[in-house]
Amino acid sequence: MQLPQPVTSSQSEQEFCVSLELQPQDPCFAGHFEGLPVLAGVVQVGWVFGFAEQFLGRRFEFLGLASNKFLQLVRPPVKLQLTVQYQRDQGRLKFVYRMPGGVCSRGAICVRELT
Repeated sequence: MQLPQPVTSSQSEQEFCVSLELQPQDPCFAGHFEGLPVLAGVVQVGWVFGFAEQFLGRRFEFLGLASNKFLQLVRPPVKLQLTVQYQRDQGRLKFVYRMPGGVCSRGAICVRELT
């Protein structure tokens, strides 16, 4: 999955935050839906996983999803902020996506760290 280029980012050992600016022509909106582009939940989850490997410098095996809520449609153009916390002891990547109107999705991905 292609990751968008962050506008800004910050990170610590177990957490990172990226800011994204998405436009209607971005590949993440292709085919979902014609004339009414929406950022699919599966894309949001994929980005959490991909950015976690990139920013945390670890490889993960995807084990499943836990307590995920998709609260608002994400439609372009939009500025998003993604915050991810790696809860190593629980084997989870806990995430929150925010846009100017508030939280649009949140949840956790169950993972196992690969060596």
